[in-house]
Amino acid sequence: MDSWQKRGSMKSRMLRALGAAAMAGLMAVMGLTGPAQAAEAAGLDGTITNKLTGEPVAGAGIVIQQQDGSNWNFTNSDTDGRFAFPETPAGEYTVQVNANGYVEEYLYGHRNSWEADLITVPATLQIPLMPIQYGDVAGRVVDQKGTGIAHVGVQLRRGGNWVGDTATDDQGRYRFERIETDSNYTAQFTLPSGQVLFNGGVESEYDAPPFTVTADKTTTVNLTRPPVGNLIVRAVDKETGAAIAGYCWYPQDGPFSFHTTCTDKLGRARFPDMPVGTYRGGGYDPNEVYVNGLFGPVTVTENETTWTTVKLEKSVSLHVDFVDAATGDPVSGACVTLADPVYTDVGQNGRCGSEADYNNLFAEDHFRLFVAPYDGEHGAQWVSTTGGGTGDPAQAKVFKPVPGERIRVTVKLDGAGSVTGVVRDAATGAGVRAVCPTPTGPAFSYTEGPNANCTYDGGQYTIRNLGPYQWKLAFPAYDGKHAWAWSGDAVNRASATPVQVVAGETVTLDAALPATGTISGTVTVPDGTCRTCVGITAVDATTGDWAGIQPSVRSDGTFTMKGLNTQDVRLLYSVGDGRVAYPDLIHTTAGEAVTGITITVPAA
Repeated sequence: MDSWQKRGSMKSRMLRALGAAAMAGLMAVMGLTGPAQAAEAAGLDGTITNKLTGEPVAGAGIVIQQQDGSNWNFTNSDTDGRFAFPETPAGEYTVQVNANGYVEEYLYGHRNSWEADLITVPATLQIPLMPIQYGDVAGRVVDQKGTGIAHVGVQLRRGGNWVGDTATDDQGRYRFERIETDSNYTAQFTLPSGQVLFNGGVESEYDAPPFTVTADKTTTVNLTRPPVGNLIVRAVDKETGAAIAGYCWYPQDGPFSFHTTCTDKLGRARFPDMPVGTYRGGGYDPNEVYVNGLFGPVTVTENETTWTTVKLEKSVSLHVDFVDAATGDPVSGACVTLADPVYTDVGQNGRCGSEADYNNLFAEDHFRLFVAPYDGEHGAQWVSTTGGGTGDPAQAKVFKPVPGERIRVTVKLDGAGSVTGVVRDAATGAGVRAVCPTPTGPAFSYTEGPNANCTYDGGQYTIRNLGPYQWKLAFPAYDGKHAWAWSGDAVNRASATPVQVVAGETVTLDAALPATGTISGTVTVPDGTCRTCVGITAVDATTGDWAGIQPSVRSDGTFTMKGLNTQDVRLLYSVGDGRVAYPDLIHTTAGEAVTGITITVPAA
């Protein structure tokens, strides 16, 4: 909105708030000209009359201003409806008229300043002002059989804003009285089920056909509810079949976003009057006894009650305490991550503090524990099968909980040491940037390892706060120019040389990276499937560690994976959840390209 529009709008709101009778007082406070008497020398004058009766309108407020907001002025009409602005400079003006009991307007007949007609001064105006008139809005809300629906919330709206509220009676009837005629309206209906519709039976106010109100008459706005059915979702114990009370279901997908509803003592969550269609939903247990669940797809049909039963396992909980291995004293300042039982990258740190809790775990989700202290005194570890720490994920304990199990683990933390060094180009000896050394498995995208930094131009790195164990370090390069390597310049974890970390000391380990090998190919997908959404990764065929950078699939389906060393790898691809293996192993060589790979994504 232009500045003159903002200024006019603000003053207009001031005038409306005060009322026409108070405008003279506002005028005096602002030092403006008082109620004008007709003057022969007036630049702009005129008469305001009742549009329906022709009688003069006394006390009307008139505001004039030019488009840039200059020459703003105000006056009131006299008892004969006359007004004048003496000595008004010539030019083009907007004219706003407001009187108690009349429709405010910008000449001629506009509601907003930016729509106003420009009046050329000098001029004499005859302004017929429309009195505010009223009518009623009423109607009935019924079902498909014509039966009235009670307790429907009805809201009358104008310009997207609230005008009034009411509700239907036992016969589905409602009424709004004394509604101004000079507007366009919509009506919003909130059914007892929570479904919201607008007049015309549409779900969006933007799609609702606006209606007007006729003076001294009733405008009828009815609504027929679309076909509905009922849905009952039942939650039961997977092992015993017993009903689960207090389990709550919420919407995920469907024609209607129903309210979250919890089960009764018989395990039933009732969803009445659901619009027909197919629904999916999620569930949770506020008491965290049972795992999060899903229901659907389930189809609701007209005038029918559809049942669906979900069998739920009891959830698993994990409590972890951190203590000093030598003293048994609590350690405040460590993070534990639930790591995959196969892949060794751990991502970002999980739960942190002097202890950590994981609730609502699934029994089928097996995991290992990686702990990274940040107190500067204790070192990171995989929790081993013996209850101590290790730097070898192959020696880490894989937890395989059963439904309902409550697991408690005490992590015994040893002292911390560090590893530092320089990552160089194997051919030139120059430092390599964008390498993220890690004591765990490398990630397939740029990710700092636990307690480590990624390299800059000089290639320097430091991994801090490692436990005093043997660690095989990975050196994944994300610059797209170099192959990934492991400690001892090995191609994978299996052939890597472990580095012994000593508590309280810093060990030096440099790395030399050869030029990257690449895999290039094309992805084909079924019609309607997002081609660029396909994720492609590679794992070392021997160890299962990630072996290269996840590439972007271009709009034409082509891709190029980088970071590959001299090794056998297996490609994995995914659309949504889960990964599918490419049927053949692929041998890559540092500095060389493999081309012609075709990944065909099957239809769902």
